[in-house]
Amino acid sequence: MFRPGVTFAVFLVLSAWAGAQAPVAPGMTAAERLRLHRANRTLLVDLVDSGVKLGNASHPVARAELCQGTARVLGIALRKAAEAQDTDRVAELGEHLTLVVRDGLVPILDEGRQTIPAESPDAVRLKAVRENAVGDLNWARSAIPATGKVGESDKVRTLCGTLDGLRDQLK
Repeated sequence: MFRPGVTFAVFLVLSAWAGAQAPVAPGMTAAERLRLHRANRTLLVDLVDSGVKLGNASHPVARAELCQGTARVLGIALRKAAEAQDTDRVAELGEHLTLVVRDGLVPILDEGRQTIPAESPDAVRLKAVRENAVGDLNWARSAIPATGKVGESDKVRTLCGTLDGLRDQLK
C-alpha cells in the first residue's frame, strides 16, 4: 500500500539531492572538487542501493528496516558535515533526512503498527526499528552545535526543530 509512496520518497530525495548540487565554483580547486565528488558519490551509491532494496521489499518490517537504514546513512553524512562546519551541507542533508523519516519511515511504522499483531515477532522487530530510528536521530542531532557557524544558521536552527519534532513522532 505504501510501497510506491516510499519508493517515490526515496527517489525524490535522490532527485532533490542531485538537482541541488551547485555548479563547480570558479575558485574551487581540483582537490576540493575531488573531495566533494568522493563524498557525494559514496552517499549517492548508498542511497541508490537502499532505494532499490526498498523498492523490492514487500513486508512492512523489511521496508521499515531499509528506510531506517537510509535515514541512518543520511544521519552519518549530516554528522560529518556538522563536524566539518559545512552549514549548507548540514541543511541540505537535514532536508533529505527529514523527507525520508517523515514521508517514508513514519508512515511505514504506522502501517506496521496497524497491520501487525502486537504479540508477533514482527511487532518486536518493528519496535526495535522505531527505537533505533529515534536513537539515530538523536545521534545525528547531537552533532549539530548550538553555536558557531553551523549552530547559528537560521536554516540549521529550523532543521533542529524539525528533527526534534520527527523524533517525537517516532516515539
